[in-house]
Amino acid sequence: MVGLGRIGLPLSLVYAKHGHEVVGIDIDTKRVNSIIHKEKLFEPFVNEYLEAYGNRCSYYTDLDHIKGSDVVTIIVATPSRPNGLFDVSGIEKIIRDIRSLDKGVLISISSNINIGTCDKLHEKYGRIAYCPEFIAQGSIVRGFENPKFTIVGAYDNKDAGILHKIWSTIHKKPIYVVKPAEAEIVKLGLNVSYCMGITWANIIGELCGIFNADSDKILDIMYNDWRNYKKGLGYMGPCFPRDTKCFGEICKEESVESGFQFTTVLDHLNDYTKRMYLNKIREYPKAKIGFLGISYKPNVPYVEASQPLEIASVLEKSGHQIFIYDPTAEYEAKKVLKSAIFCTTIEECVQLSDILFVGTANYKDMAFDKPMINPWR
Repeated sequence: MVGLGRIGLPLSLVYAKHGHEVVGIDIDTKRVNSIIHKEKLFEPFVNEYLEAYGNRCSYYTDLDHIKGSDVVTIIVATPSRPNGLFDVSGIEKIIRDIRSLDKGVLISISSNINIGTCDKLHEKYGRIAYCPEFIAQGSIVRGFENPKFTIVGAYDNKDAGILHKIWSTIHKKPIYVVKPAEAEIVKLGLNVSYCMGITWANIIGELCGIFNADSDKILDIMYNDWRNYKKGLGYMGPCFPRDTKCFGEICKEESVESGFQFTTVLDHLNDYTKRMYLNKIREYPKAKIGFLGISYKPNVPYVEASQPLEIASVLEKSGHQIFIYDPTAEYEAKKVLKSAIFCTTIEECVQLSDILFVGTANYKDMAFDKPMINPWR
């Protein structure tokens, strides 16, 4: 264990409790001495675990003591640079030093790192994995022993198996094995989603204060219908876009600036999604474009605020020939599109088109021998 700070020391003791022999390394001599002498530490359970399981741990300031390890876990600070990215130069130096001592040992990083860091380090230094921590100060030990899940980001089955086996000795919760880049995205993405949730709860709270409403009660009801969306096009249809604009306007009228700004950003990002896919299609100039699905969601006749329909309309006006397969929404779409050809079968749409755009998710798993732009995959 390289790094014996607020997170590294508790993790070393958790490893020890569950039967692993741990060598802990930290360049801070004062820190190492305080651990060896079992000085009082703030984090709950750390002192108790140090007393009970410390005999399975050895703590040093010299990296030479990692020799003979099966896995070296790095959990050191990665300060934020002025641009917001994490400074991972300290991690790279440690990895370089480890490789001078052991060319082949598995190095597992647990520190906060940038997305793409592992790929760069793997290319230069070989066996690298990423096992990010998902704990909170004040409950670190319990967070390691009773998590919602653990992520193992590895480049091959062998290294994934080693880390999976270690973590399966610590808890019986799900252990997800993914690519290192996927683990990096999960780590940062999950924390950003929490930030969005906090911001949203505060917006609701401010609005509730104006209308003498109970924010706890309202948020508890909302959380009963929290939805786990997959990637695709933006929000569409007769409800979401209108409700977002209405909510934003009410916030503006009531001087809830956070709510107004939040919905303004949402609308901007929603429009960005549409423009992004429109630009992808425009990379095929003068192409005949087939749309599989034109409604705002699968198997409905409605086209209000349908992004596939809006994209098709822009392309039609710029001279592209449009072919569409969506028998359920055909009647309403014909009111908007003047020159598009509506096909009676998928095969006809595919045959007549140069490229295909998957407008609704019910066609997302289809594959054809044509270029495809599929927002849902």
